[in-house]
Amino acid sequence: MALFRRLPLVLALFLASCAHAPPQVVQVFSQVNRVYNPASGGWSAQLAVFVQGASSDGTKVFDRLHLIHDGEGLYFTLDRSHWTKVERPGEAWMGSPGLSFPGEVPTGTWRALLVTRDGQKVETTFAVPAPRKGKVTVSPDRQVPGKFTVSGWVDDTLVWALDAQGAVLSRTKVYGPNLQIPPGTVTFVLYSYDKERGEGLEAGPFPVQSSSKPADR
Repeated sequence: MALFRRLPLVLALFLASCAHAPPQVVQVFSQVNRVYNPASGGWSAQLAVFVQGASSDGTKVFDRLHLIHDGEGLYFTLDRSHWTKVERPGEAWMGSPGLSFPGEVPTGTWRALLVTRDGQKVETTFAVPAPRKGKVTVSPDRQVPGKFTVSGWVDDTLVWALDAQGAVLSRTKVYGPNLQIPPGTVTFVLYSYDKERGEGLEAGPFPVQSSSKPADR
């Protein structure tokens, strides 16, 4: 009988401890997306960051996400009304698909700090690699119409062929440096993902009728 009388108290203590269990960061996804504009000859870059958080109360308790680069003195704050939320079965991610900077995305160590509605905090770090250096060149084949050769790019490329209004005529996956653009294409855009660096690369639109100058990356 004594054990039976103590059960409600034990259960209450267990529930109380769960309710105040600290939040956790399960994992962080980060990716630098770099875009080359042939018209200006320059590159721009954005940083995508998403944090998967977990707590005993569910993800609804999270209220703010701070993204901090101590070396550059940068500090981004995303609250529930401004972050992008991505939900999957059993997962909830919070973050931004594109943080912009006046120049390159600051490299090195970043901190991701999640804060709950009642002020609990949990922190983790993630790294942004240094930008790739070199040149990208798109050159037309003078003998074969619609054929282009790309150098200074990664091996696999997704090619968007566009008409005069910018509508997509085709999407083609290409391996290697040679591209064959379908008839009727006015401009085309290149996209690739560097798995080793976790970096998205986009370039274009490139005109079909003229060659494009080299671009520093």
